[in-house]
Amino acid sequence: MKKNHLADEQKSPEEEMSYGAACIFLRGGKNISRELADDEIDELREAFNEFDKDKDGLISCKDLGNLMRTMGYMPTEMELIELSQNINMNLGGRVDFEDFVELMTPKLLAETAGMIGVKELKDAFKEFDMDGDGEITTEELRSAMIKLMGEHMSRREIDAIVKEADDNGDGTVDFEEFVRMMSHQ
Repeated sequence: MKKNHLADEQKSPEEEMSYGAACIFLRGGKNISRELADDEIDELREAFNEFDKDKDGLISCKDLGNLMRTMGYMPTEMELIELSQNINMNLGGRVDFEDFVELMTPKLLAETAGMIGVKELKDAFKEFDMDGDGEITTEELRSAMIKLMGEHMSRREIDAIVKEADDNGDGTVDFEEFVRMMSHQ
């Protein structure tokens, strides 16, 4: 079993208490017996860094909810309210990476079977985003469908896929739209 580098650090009783309350979202996670693997921690770090816009090592409660959704977790509004209240009371209203790992570990371990991770989604996105500009055009989607799946689709079919996924109406699919599109499959 791989050792989680975060598990080696000793926590004071006060720190221990602050996490318990914030884990309302993660009901039933106490019975998980394994530590996160290095690649799972890397995936959490990559996801966390995506939402740490100012690169100060902290994300807000609002960003935490968006981050959780991007990772495929669908907390209810009530769970997010409870979580944010606990974060505001116990963690100063913002979450650092270690707190984020504490919050997400039980959920990640409970749901890893069959889930698509951020790395896999980014890799898939890159297959479609052939020019690497961060957006998938109808032409890129058509080329990717032929290359990856051998499917020849009509312009109308391709346009319909892009239009359905294109939330901001710019005629292309960016990474966030791609994640939402893949999570609705």
